[in-house]
Amino acid sequence: MTYYQPVQYAQMRPQPKNGFGTTALVLGIIALVLAFIPFVSLFTAIPLGIVGGIFGILGVVRASRRVATNKVASIFGLVASILAILLALTSSIATGAFIGSLGSDQSDTQSAAQPAAQPAEDVQEMEPTTDQFPGQTEDDIVGKPGEEISTRGVKVTAEELRAVNDTFGAQLCSKVTIKNDGDSEVSYNAYDWKLQYPSGDMKDTTLSGEDPLHYGDIAPGGSADGNLCFDDTGEKGEYALISEDVFSLSSERAVWITKR
Repeated sequence: MTYYQPVQYAQMRPQPKNGFGTTALVLGIIALVLAFIPFVSLFTAIPLGIVGGIFGILGVVRASRRVATNKVASIFGLVASILAILLALTSSIATGAFIGSLGSDQSDTQSAAQPAAQPAEDVQEMEPTTDQFPGQTEDDIVGKPGEEISTRGVKVTAEELRAVNDTFGAQLCSKVTIKNDGDSEVSYNAYDWKLQYPSGDMKDTTLSGEDPLHYGDIAPGGSADGNLCFDDTGEKGEYALISEDVFSLSSERAVWITKR
């Protein structure tokens, strides 16, 4: 009688997929190194950190499902990416504040060097000729409706607020014009604007059917205009239309005061 030995087949195991974890670790380390370079890190370390964090999360998920074996590398890549983003933001903000303090110290030194006594008519010219508003900061440039204000490399004009009733309801609208008198393109955005009401409440722009200002770029020597509209709450008093670049490190704002 012939006996047959059962044939045993080796179980084929899938090869571990460690690409995500390795990529996360490499991107996290590179982002961490670039994070020490102020301002430049905003365009290098932060994007790399975001991508590295995504790969790190995917690597951890794969390792948890036992299709990858480098869970430690994935975790280290994720942590390095997060630290790179935080460090890039911190270093850029700290450097911007330091540069701003140097400019402030220089202005104080120049002011101290000027003669203490000035003619009375010169003193009158230094007095503010525009209305002030609650919450005004020392970096604000305040103007009257229709007045052109130079700020952040552009010249901006905002007309007086006017009441508008359309399909979007009761609104307060102002037509603004932005002129680029610099040597390079500048971006504009309706979300860089807000309205401070007499109560102190501040609101963003709303939808409007009156040729609204959207967003875009302005070439050197060019201009853009459009309407900014806000909800009309019926309040009486002083309104402050504020233009502020949300992506700039500068704290300078342009403000137009309207009384209703």
